[in-house]
Amino acid sequence: MRHLPENSRRPLKVDEVTFIIRLLSDRWSAAASALVSAGKITAGHVETPRFIDVRSIKPNEGRRVDADSKAIMIVYEDSNSTDYPTIDYAVRNETYTFTLHLRVLHRRDFADGYPTTETPSEANTEAGLVYSRDRLNALYQIARYILENNSLRPTVYVGGGTSGTMEGNADIVKLQSRSEANDRGKRLLGYKLAVEMKRFARTV
Repeated sequence: MRHLPENSRRPLKVDEVTFIIRLLSDRWSAAASALVSAGKITAGHVETPRFIDVRSIKPNEGRRVDADSKAIMIVYEDSNSTDYPTIDYAVRNETYTFTLHLRVLHRRDFADGYPTTETPSEANTEAGLVYSRDRLNALYQIARYILENNSLRPTVYVGGGTSGTMEGNADIVKLQSRSEANDRGKRLLGYKLAVEMKRFARTV
């Protein structure tokens, strides 16, 4: 009787994009608290973004997204490749690549810890100009922290916790690169994160 690796026998209940979104959203608050405690980001920039699957057909999601109220992270799959490492094609290895598009809207009332007044001083104005940039950087650090600290055998669980009944897993997840994606006309600051995920020896 052929014995298959443990990973290949685990049923997966979520698709790959949903898995990445859950991996981030389920751990976002804990990661933010850890970075605040370590002095890496300030508590004023801790925000849970609105996670959006690009395939969503809900209002204000998908092609048109409302970014006025909070930051957003749009997740989509770029590619998938599969190979079969055994002569009998009994198992497959899977590689997925994703783009995580993190966006923050710059609002004129943003300032470093307080809103600008109706007749803002130069200091207030300067604070407002960098507030969105600092917010974007803080959110990037939270996402990076989650991906780096869950790079080996990342798992999501029923109910959104970090233990219990498994709902989906992978063997490796890796943050590969970051590029800027700004839209000055719409006052949107953004990063595009390239993420790779691998699953090994999955039953065919």
